[in-house]
Amino acid sequence: MAKAQRDAGRWQAGAEGERRTAQLLTVLLREGWFVLYDLAVGRRANVDALLVAPDGQVFTLDTKLWAARDQEGQPRVVHLDGGRLRHGEADRDRQVDTALWETGEVSKALGVPVTPLIVVHNAPVDGGGFHVRGVAVFPADRMLELLRHNVGRPNPREAQRLAQLAEVRLPSHQ
Repeated sequence: MAKAQRDAGRWQAGAEGERRTAQLLTVLLREGWFVLYDLAVGRRANVDALLVAPDGQVFTLDTKLWAARDQEGQPRVVHLDGGRLRHGEADRDRQVDTALWETGEVSKALGVPVTPLIVVHNAPVDGGGFHVRGVAVFPADRMLELLRHNVGRPNPREAQRLAQLAEVRLPSHQ
């Protein structure tokens, strides 16, 4: 019973983080971005959000809702330790492996390079963000700034083509 309750709590936290991310991303739709949510990759995995920038760049976005403090009230900062992703004392490096695998699957499906991103809600992120093994990890309040900063010259035809291809090749996870 305790495991089921922990799993349900993690699922609810994940859903809340994804809802918050979706709310922040809404503004990008008016700027020529395409955003697709909860796409199936493999048998049991899903990409929280797939973003196609106005220039045709593709990003996968993995959302995390992690606690800002531990049970004793001490800060739980997301940081690197020996090249591994950590949240306070907890090793979260498996999240990087998952993001890389999911991104690889999306890249194969679309036939283009895809950039993996991990956005963190609640917990502070060391230095305002960093890269670990090619995955950008950053706080939710910097997400729009960082995404917009990476956009090149608009190519709306290519962006639309990739978004449509993603809808066909990466069905909804639900």
